[in-house]
Amino acid sequence: MGHWMGYEMVWWMWVLMIVGTVGLWALVVVVVRAMFQGKAPETQSSPRASSDPVRLLDDRLARGDINSDEYQRARNLLTGAH
Repeated sequence: MGHWMGYEMVWWMWVLMIVGTVGLWALVVVVVRAMFQGKAPETQSSPRASSDPVRLLDDRLARGDINSDEYQRARNLLTGAH
């Protein structure tokens, strides 16, 4: 095998070096994930977006909680249209 500073690198040195390198990168990944944990971008399910009455009405129609007649009546009431 190769020589390193006058010493021959035996098989267990190679294994130790590989395990150490993999361990270092695993530690880097864990630290980076811990730094960004809980900082997810805002989605449509944010409190402000879900408190919009028309959006809630749209969601209820999409889920099938109400039919199109109920949807139209409620939307007209919310938007002031007749």
